[in-house]
Amino acid sequence: MLIAKREEIKRRRLEAGLNQKQLSQKAGLPANAICRIEKGENEQTHPLRARVIAKALHCKLDDIFYEAKSEADPK
Repeated sequence: MLIAKREEIKRRRLEAGLNQKQLSQKAGLPANAICRIEKGENEQTHPLRARVIAKALHCKLDDIFYEAKSEADPK
């Protein structure tokens, strides 16, 4: 699972001139998906969902998401 860089997603979305609903539609996601991510309501995001958001924002996945550390992961 991935964790959203919420402020970076918002910055890139605004830079692209999109509101949350428009970005959700462009990414093929439910209308409130970006709102929930930017508010932090979705603690973790599925990699497939993260990829379509990155594609819609014309950026790399790791520009706007980072990998969640597993509690079992000793790193």
